[in-house]
Amino acid sequence: MEKYSLVFDEIIIKQLKKEAKNNNIKQILSKMFDKLEIVGPYAGELLDSKLFIYEVKNKHPPIRLYFKHKKETDEIYVFEFEMKTSEEKQQRTIEKIKDKLFRTLYLVV
Repeated sequence: MEKYSLVFDEIIIKQLKKEAKNNNIKQILSKMFDKLEIVGPYAGELLDSKLFIYEVKNKHPPIRLYFKHKKETDEIYVFEFEMKTSEEKQQRTIEKIKDKLFRTLYLVV
């Protein structure tokens, strides 16, 4: 039944290890991952149409999960999640992800 494969960035792996003791956050993220595996990019909102960066939101607690859909392989690259505290913080995170993808795409190190 699962159509999309999830690939985790090193940042989210560190975040998941850090949050391993918080069962509430762990359950919410697990549900988000399950939804991504089933419906892929349709689970989120498109943030950048050139780099195909998406965001999945949870309202309570306010968690944002950022990912990219690679159409050729139907892989979902999960970058990181954050507790939304402000629009500025959210925008910094999105810019950081865009910069990382841009550098990766054009091999600028």
